[in-house]
Amino acid sequence: MKRPVVLVVTRRTSRKHKFIDYVGEFHLELLIRVRALPVMVPVVDGAETCLPQYMEEMRGLLLVEGEDIEPQRYEHEEANLRYLEKTHPLKDEIEMRLVRHALRHDLPILGICRGSQLLNVIYGGTLYGDVQKEKHSELKHINPGEHYDEYRHPVRILPGTPLAQWYGCPALKVNSYHHQGVRRLGNRLKAMAIAEDGLVEAFYDPRHRFVIGLQFHPERMLEEYEGNWRVWQAFGEAIHRKTVRRHPAAKRIA
Repeated sequence: MKRPVVLVVTRRTSRKHKFIDYVGEFHLELLIRVRALPVMVPVVDGAETCLPQYMEEMRGLLLVEGEDIEPQRYEHEEANLRYLEKTHPLKDEIEMRLVRHALRHDLPILGICRGSQLLNVIYGGTLYGDVQKEKHSELKHINPGEHYDEYRHPVRILPGTPLAQWYGCPALKVNSYHHQGVRRLGNRLKAMAIAEDGLVEAFYDPRHRFVIGLQFHPERMLEEYEGNWRVWQAFGEAIHRKTVRRHPAAKRIA
């Protein structure tokens, strides 16, 4: 059986004074596990002209980590400029065009970490320039020390949401690797999990087949909660259901 294509935009870094584009192996492995075909969209000059061809085969979209989102993309405040770190405008542009296409055609979208922030921006939401510094919270949202990967903090899961169904518990402990975060949730998005300091850690769009934003990384905690795998299973199931209906009526985007 032919696997449905899931697009994921790469992230740029430099190695030995040359740029390389990459996607984390966890993401690619999990797309294979849910019987999808991961296709990487490079963030290079000229990639925008190739997007129509990528979109032809796209049956799902995965948005993952990367640099800060350009404040000009949303209703930003002075703090967004004051705490701004490295950005990549071309990545913003490519992902935004892919998201809008996916929303018009009701294609499943999973946004993780920066991906959730980008989704929120597209829906008209805003971001904190730096969660820690602006909220003056005692809760750490990133631990850059030696326990970087082991750090966890609690979140409360809202009942009646997809997250509550996947995890089957009222709260869980999640990893955290971010300095930006949701300030105001976008239009028609519904919160699914909230941190102790009030930060929205997960949300969804109930109007669409599958539009999910997670600030945490379930792919890095697969052994800790069965719900972490169920997130990916649900994404895969939505992609395969969508593949059966190859010519849906277009939807109005957020």
